[in-house]
Amino acid sequence: MKCLQSGVIAMSAFLIGCTTLPEGNWQESAPMQNPPMTLDIQKDRLSAYAGCNRMFGSAKMSGEHLVVGQLASTMMACFGEGADREEQLKQLLSSEPQVQLSDTHLVLSSGEISYVFEKMPDMSKGLTRFIYVAPEKAECMGVAPMECLQIRESEEEPWALHFGNIEGFDFQEGNAYRLRIKEFDVPNPPADASSKRWILDLIVETEWVGNE
Repeated sequence: MKCLQSGVIAMSAFLIGCTTLPEGNWQESAPMQNPPMTLDIQKDRLSAYAGCNRMFGSAKMSGEHLVVGQLASTMMACFGEGADREEQLKQLLSSEPQVQLSDTHLVLSSGEISYVFEKMPDMSKGLTRFIYVAPEKAECMGVAPMECLQIRESEEEPWALHFGNIEGFDFQEGNAYRLRIKEFDVPNPPADASSKRWILDLIVETEWVGNE
């Protein structure tokens, strides 16, 4: 990897300015917003998502800067915050941002604005599961009282409490969901944490049912 040391330290990761394409699946970790922006960079192609349309384009490096070709996208109508987030991501990618990289973090900087992305597991290696999510959370008890998602894998099953989170999933009360998720084993999890990691792969269905 042809990278140039820059001496920048962020989030306890040693970042270096890089001249090779930062391939992999990346999820926004700072600034932290829901749903997080995601990037999938493979060879000379980039796919980007900020919660509404998925954008696609060519990608290459020019020195330490990421150069993204003209972006095409799906054609969903975006409103409010979703539209703003999409425009922010589009502007970032169109600005030829500087790339700084570590094994686990990617920083894209344009002027005084920087976005930090965390490297995600290879989604092709996760276990695919389909789950239903109820339109409202239920009270549950973890380390302290909290609210949990209610999930099930078939419509014939009773609802079960899910104490963890589903990364990349922005639950909106009143909506019933069917999700495709990827499940990964967590090596040596803390005593009070799950041994499984769930990451949203696709929202298969969304239905507004109100608060049942």
